[in-house]
Order: sequence, then C-alpha cells, then structure tokens
Amino acid sequence: MPTINSFIRFLHASPGTPAVDIYTDGNLAVKNLAYNELSEYLVTGPEDMHIQLFSAGETENPLLDTTLTIPPSEAITAAIIGTLPDISLLPIFVNVVPRDNDDALIRFTNLSPALTDADLAIEDGATLFSNVGYTQVTDYEIIAPGSYTLRLRNAQGDDSVLASGSIEIEPRTAYTVYAIGLTEDEPPLQIGFYSDLIPNISNQVKETVFRKDTSFGSQAPRINLFYE
Repeated sequence: MPTINSFIRFLHASPGTPAVDIYTDGNLAVKNLAYNELSEYLVTGPEDMHIQLFSAGETENPLLDTTLTIPPSEAITAAIIGTLPDISLLPIFVNVVPRDNDDALIRFTNLSPALTDADLAIEDGATLFSNVGYTQVTDYEIIAPGSYTLRLRNAQGDDSVLASGSIEIEPRTAYTVYAIGLTEDEPPLQIGFYSDLIPNISNQVKETVFRKDTSFGSQAPRINLFYE
C-alpha cells in the first residue's frame, strides 16, 4: 500500500529578510535558514500545517504566520518569497512520476519580486521557457544530461543578460531552476537550482547537500543548490 506521508522543505528566497527559524504546529522545525538556502525535508502526514517564521533566535513577533495545506503523498518545496513586511509561502510540488529511461527534466520558477516576466535560455542555444511571471512555476520539459550554462533575461526588455549560472544535468533527475534577488538593489539577481531524483520503487529521501560556486567575474556570484 502506498504511503500517505508527505515531505516538505523550505527555500529562503526573500531578499532582505534575515535568517529565519521556522516553527511548524508550534514546534521548532528548521533553525537559522539563511537567504538562498534550502532546508532538509521534514516528514509530515496530510494536514493543515501551521507555519510561523521568526527572525533567527526570536520567538515573538513572527515575520509570517500562516497555514499551508499538505496533501497526502507529496514532496513540497515551500519557498519564502516577497520582501518584508509582505512575505508569503509559495508551495512548489515535485509533480514527477517514475520513468523507464534516463531522461532528465527541467522547469523554471520566477521568485524575484523585481522581475515581472523572465525568459530562461541555454547559452548560444534554445530558449527553454518564455514570459514566466513572478511566482509562476512552469511544467517540466525533457532535457538531455550534460553541462549547461543558463542565461536569464527580461522577457519585456532588450534581451540583455540579467544573470547566468551553470548546471550539471544528471540522468533520471528533475531540476527546478529559479530566479532570485533584485534587479536594481541588493541582493543581486541570481540563478539557483535544486534537484530531485525522479522517483522509482527504490528511491528514498536523502540528506540535502549544498554546493556553492563563489567564483565570478563581472557577473554577480551564483549559488547552486542540489538535493541528492
């Protein structure tokens, strides 16, 4: 019989918001989650989860006090989005099914409150996603495994590159690429991503691993997030 347990993790994508402690149903679940960091998965049953965000180390005056409905048998990344005092949670569901080949999948979500519409393209290659509005999450598209450099552009602008980032696409893995940050302020606009194994009968939830690429030239530093 399939499990009804679900899994939830949190991505801090709110520029200018300090590191947060996250309480679920009154219990400290995630401690000191900094901007552009991803928590490990928490196991939960289907429920209406009461979620409170506090500045790290604080227990009064929550930055966010909300309820998120957790369906059964789901894996969810809850992105903390917006800028203070107007922040919220955007639930991003994995929405992938077992596959019988080594295809990889990629999708894009615009988490930058300063970017109305965005295009994501491969360097010197095809545009993967066009006119993606703020908080929109695209469907997955098939992509061949390999190394890619991605370019983020303003869909309504002059096609200039706003941010760039590299990604190593592994077989049988689903990737969510996201735009984060601000276009004319700090922190700067960046591309990040996290990944999930495409499920099969032997998959298990594993520890979240972070790898940060801090080498950069004229472009803003990028932080690449992996889930393995």
